[in-house]
Amino acid sequence: MSVLSPVELAHVTPLLHSKTRMVFEHPLDPNLLIKVHKSRKNLAEARGVRVWMANVEDHFQYSTGILRDLTQFVESRYRDYGRVTEYIAPIYGVIDTDLGLGLLVAAARDSAGLIAPTVRTLLDDGRMTADRAKALKLMLDAIVETELVIGDLNLENIVLEKADSPDERFLIIDGLGERTFFPVQRWFKFLSARQKRIFAEKVNRWSAEAVKARS
Repeated sequence: MSVLSPVELAHVTPLLHSKTRMVFEHPLDPNLLIKVHKSRKNLAEARGVRVWMANVEDHFQYSTGILRDLTQFVESRYRDYGRVTEYIAPIYGVIDTDLGLGLLVAAARDSAGLIAPTVRTLLDDGRMTADRAKALKLMLDAIVETELVIGDLNLENIVLEKADSPDERFLIIDGLGERTFFPVQRWFKFLSARQKRIFAEKVNRWSAEAVKARS
């Protein structure tokens, strides 16, 4: 059995839950994670058109949940998107599981081997230092400058890999591409740029406030 062999996950507790996916540690390699679609079907009381809509929505979330990440990751390695490519966690492909097709990605961990803390965790736990705020700003500047579509920018999708070590660095672990049926940010780049700028300004302000609160 290799790391690319089909994996049974139905009886495994996920490491993380998001709105659309569950995240599992690969049973053969702790350096790999598997992101699996979380079904949005709710057919217990649905009838007729509601069943059809539930299936359409579920299929859209299932397929785009994989394709949007893969597409943007491939684009980031082909086109010149500047420094932001340094901050994107590697995506290795897809893998079959008993819960459906999964996305195989690098596991970002802290210096103790635990799942790397998110920016939200650093802010909430008072762990945002001046050096970290400076490093985070460099990443956010790269995000603002790039034309790469990062449609789901939030505090949970950026983590501090190798936290509490000399080699710690921020990584984007999710949020590439767009979740919406119409790719508005790809069609209208000024909207994408505006969203990134607003997000960066907010996070930089929160980081500065967190650092000030520590002093």
